[in-house]
Amino acid sequence: MKFSIRDGSPLEGLLAYDESEYGFSFNAQSGESLSERLGAEGVTSALIDTLQLEVDIESREVLFAWEYFPNVRSVVSKLDAPQFTPGRVSISSDHSFEPGVSFDVPGKGWRVSYDPSSGWVAFCLNDAADAEFVRIAGGTVLGISDGDLVALWLHPTFVE
Repeated sequence: MKFSIRDGSPLEGLLAYDESEYGFSFNAQSGESLSERLGAEGVTSALIDTLQLEVDIESREVLFAWEYFPNVRSVVSKLDAPQFTPGRVSISSDHSFEPGVSFDVPGKGWRVSYDPSSGWVAFCLNDAADAEFVRIAGGTVLGISDGDLVALWLHPTFVE
């Protein structure tokens, strides 16, 4: 499974973390802009633990992050958000994607960190120093290194 960065505009919208439901949600700024990215084959999800990255099956484009993740504030540390550019990320794989059938993102030992002063939440496999960072949606930045997803940076609005 390989992740590749493409030119294009991120999916604008609001990423939120609901404290009472222990989960992320994404609301697209425009239903029309979301509909333009959804093909006729449906969606699936790439999993990092319980966190899901919504993927359009037809284009294999990663759209946004969402779902249950209770320990978002478990490790507090100072985070310096990476420099990123706007764009899109798609997945190539021999694995067939099926609607509603999730698959794991390769890699073990994802570390989660939260910076209360900036509001950033980082999911990292390693230091991701050589990664290229791309903002694919409001509050959602992916770090790609040699075709691997090595980091996910989220900047949600926290709601109670």
